[in-house]
Amino acid sequence: MNQRKIWFAGLVTAVIGVGIGVVLAKIVDSPYTSQAYQDRRIERIYMVIGGVGGLIVGTTQEALRQLQEQRDRDEDRQP
Repeated sequence: MNQRKIWFAGLVTAVIGVGIGVVLAKIVDSPYTSQAYQDRRIERIYMVIGGVGGLIVGTTQEALRQLQEQRDRDEDRQP
């Protein structure tokens, strides 16, 4: 498997996940009035969750795609 492709796909989807997290933080108003939640803490939490989720989804998806290609090549070789 090509590790560079796997990590690249993970990083790209992590960046997309961070963007989605920022958008969600802007769209969804916090129901809490505490100062801790008003200091952009929610935005950072959503960014981290989106980034980690994107990294996991991207690396997993690319690894599965490569495994499927390898399996297909192996099946084509057999008589």
